[in-house]
Amino acid sequence: MMGKLFDKTWREEKGIALIFVSFSIFVVLGITAFATDLAWFYLNASRAQRTADAAALGGVVWMPSDFYQASATAQDVAKRNGFDEAAPNVTVTPSIVAGEASQLEVTVQKDIRTFFLKVLGFDSVTVTRSARAEYIPPLRLGSPSNQFGNDPSCYASDPDCAGNFWANIHGRNTDTRMGDAYSSYCFDGVGSVNGCKVNPSYRDTGYLYGVIPNANSVSVQTLDMNFHYEDLVLNGDPHRTGDHNNFCGKYPTCVGPTVEVNVFYPDPTPLDVSNNTLYCSETYTPQPQVNPDDDPPFNPAVWSWDTVCNGSINTSSSPDGIWVVQIKLLGNNVNTSGLNRYSIKSSVGNLFALGDFSIYNNAAGTTTSFHLAEVPDFYAGKTFVVEMYDPGEAVDDGTLQVVDPSGAIWDDNGCRIYTRDEVTDSWSLSQTINPGSNCEELVNPGEYNGQWLKFEIDLPGTYSCASDCWWKMNYAYKSPVNDTTTWRAYMVGNPIHLVPLP
Repeated sequence: MMGKLFDKTWREEKGIALIFVSFSIFVVLGITAFATDLAWFYLNASRAQRTADAAALGGVVWMPSDFYQASATAQDVAKRNGFDEAAPNVTVTPSIVAGEASQLEVTVQKDIRTFFLKVLGFDSVTVTRSARAEYIPPLRLGSPSNQFGNDPSCYASDPDCAGNFWANIHGRNTDTRMGDAYSSYCFDGVGSVNGCKVNPSYRDTGYLYGVIPNANSVSVQTLDMNFHYEDLVLNGDPHRTGDHNNFCGKYPTCVGPTVEVNVFYPDPTPLDVSNNTLYCSETYTPQPQVNPDDDPPFNPAVWSWDTVCNGSINTSSSPDGIWVVQIKLLGNNVNTSGLNRYSIKSSVGNLFALGDFSIYNNAAGTTTSFHLAEVPDFYAGKTFVVEMYDPGEAVDDGTLQVVDPSGAIWDDNGCRIYTRDEVTDSWSLSQTINPGSNCEELVNPGEYNGQWLKFEIDLPGTYSCASDCWWKMNYAYKSPVNDTTTWRAYMVGNPIHLVPLP
């Protein structure tokens, strides 16, 4: 009797165990299926995030001037990462960030097919990831209008009609102490000769100007781009360019530098034209001095605007992009010495210097303002840097003053002033100016001859400007300053980077 009861109980427990094991296997298989699909989901989510990051970083370089190109670039980057907008299960959405003109947000979405979750009715799941990138574009320097440099045609009615300076580029075999930090091949103080000690900051790429035409065509014009050898006529008054050469003899034995003007299509890196597509090029050979009249109208052989590349430039492919104009010198012998001053303008839109610029200040006044850089308020919280080479030379002492867009000498958040001799030297902190005190530097005659001066300004998070966001540099002196200087202005930080999503 006991044996039968035990056998029956054993059989019942065996059945229960079988049910439990079967159920456990089902649960384990379910968990395994879920884990497999979950791992698959996270793998694709990671791919989507990396794609969104790459697409935002790739497209943002076109912001804020060309959202259409930014979108096209972002979608192309996403496609090359396996997220093709043309596919039925993929969406790539670039978008403008409200209030942040230099940012681009990209959202990537893709339907991912499942493996084991289909038995539960989930044939696919949707993966959505977003990224936001910021591009700190090169600052617009030196000119808020369509012209960089003076214009003799308006001098009679308004002596300050075009900025109180001429654009400048020095011949290769000139001394940097003449004021051009980059185009002069000869090291500070060695003279303007062949075989000189090499300037460590020398480059043969000249100076760059950006043109945003805001139209489907634009003309670029130059004034006195040919170097005119100075012999008997000192043309350094405020309404003439003041080409100058007394280093290697007289014309035609010593002719001076030849200038090449190149116009490039826009691309994401306007400060580097090595990979830009050339639109057109023109060469300006040196010429003998032309004796202009003392008063307007001036001799048209020199003082008339010349159209680069003989006509309008078709900018319809990128009317909002930065078209780059390069001014560089050709040749490398002593005959290429000389100080070439000129002006450049566009028929429409805005023309400005890119990265850095050299100018010849020959304004008649003792206190003169120069447009330095446009700093929109999306740079709030960043560090604004101004570097000047060989600044402020005059027979009397004076003051270099940093002026904010309101027209006041900057005192809101203080600044730091540094000095150095050459680009190979480290910066040395000269003084720290606290908030409430003017960001300015007192300059004695010849104090910064052949030296660099730097202002560092920490913009507060509350920095704002309504529309005209141009900063200026004041030359406040006891007597007029005739001075060639080289200027840089930029924002500190990686120009292209991801920013947190809100």
